[in-house]
Amino acid sequence: MILSRADKDKLIALYSASLDAEWPDGPLPADVRSERNIATLIPRAQKAAREHLQGVNAWLFTHAKGHVAKIIDGTRTYAEQDKLYAQGRTAPGKIVTNARGGQSWHNFGVAWDIGVFAPLGAYLGDSPYYDKAGEIGRIQGLEWGGDWRTFQDKPHFQLAGFTLAKLQDMKQNGIAIT
Repeated sequence: MILSRADKDKLIALYSASLDAEWPDGPLPADVRSERNIATLIPRAQKAAREHLQGVNAWLFTHAKGHVAKIIDGTRTYAEQDKLYAQGRTAPGKIVTNARGGQSWHNFGVAWDIGVFAPLGAYLGDSPYYDKAGEIGRIQGLEWGGDWRTFQDKPHFQLAGFTLAKLQDMKQNGIAIT
């Protein structure tokens, strides 16, 4: 479901005392990369990811002209997750996750990562805009990696209402995650 004009206005109003910019009518189309990553998620997560992306981009539109959010990751295989887990441990790079394959919400199609990009396309890996994206995600009923106590992951969002153990059990028993 696409956010209604009233929902867009509610999100914008949360952060703007005076709105001096017009939000375009209709949904903001997602970019190709975001749509490719959204397509890897379960249908309920696809809907939530699109609504979240639209909410974040509405905020960026009114407060950070030229900046844009994109969904940069969706569902991962266990092998892809293990490769990320190896970063900063047995492979070059910095540690980006504490989850091995089968221990990440991304392995079950219920989680995605966003990236915020500057006007000329530079990726902003560390930006206060992720905190705003987290606030918007909370309003929309999502769980945000920025709220985690032991390993904050501000680009990470996921559907609420699941436990990792339940997802693992469902996958192991061939039960569709919906």
